[in-house]
Amino acid sequence: MIYLAILAGTLVIGGLALTSLVAKNMAPGNKRLAMETERLKEDMDTWVTKLVPIDKEELELFSLGQDKQVLRKGVTTTAKGIFTTIYHEPVLAYSYRQYLGKAEKPNALLYARTAEHEYIFWIKKGTATLFIDSQEVGTLSRDGILKGKRTGKVIAQLKPGKEAMQPVEIGGKEVGNLTTSIVKAEKGLHERAFSFIRPDISDKEEQLFLALALEELVKRAVVS
Repeated sequence: MIYLAILAGTLVIGGLALTSLVAKNMAPGNKRLAMETERLKEDMDTWVTKLVPIDKEELELFSLGQDKQVLRKGVTTTAKGIFTTIYHEPVLAYSYRQYLGKAEKPNALLYARTAEHEYIFWIKKGTATLFIDSQEVGTLSRDGILKGKRTGKVIAQLKPGKEAMQPVEIGGKEVGNLTTSIVKAEKGLHERAFSFIRPDISDKEEQLFLALALEELVKRAVVS
């Protein structure tokens, strides 16, 4: 009898622990989203000190290299890191958390910041709602098409890769390309993330370009 009571108690505790684990890893609703985002921000404050502002020069030097990169895969996936320039200057930090759901249509939260801007991607079933500096911009599909919140029209797009590049179009014009193949870099340098940036890219275009590039680069890091 004592054995059965202990066994029953163990099963109850195990069941509660499993329920708690599942609940913790369920995709957050609107109210919990703010709390989850705040947790990612507070955690980032503990491992990010200062980021170098991204001007046109830093954007051209933005690399695939990361400092403090951590990737954990278990019941769900978490990842974080700091993208740097080819000269190892920290320019963009991110923190990613995936929740329970299908791998091909993930539920996740991606928070990132530069020295001047903040990016939040609330991903539900593969489609992300993008916020820049707390303002909702629109929805980003799994295949890289960003539609504006107010108009529902395409405002930016990450096009399929060709010749080791992925073009990014904003407002119908190509503003830059992401590197898709890893080329051996010079000793001590990271590979550039962008193979082309328009010299006349505006600040608003730069924000959207970085948003699409960031989502794609984190996706590559998490899947690899």
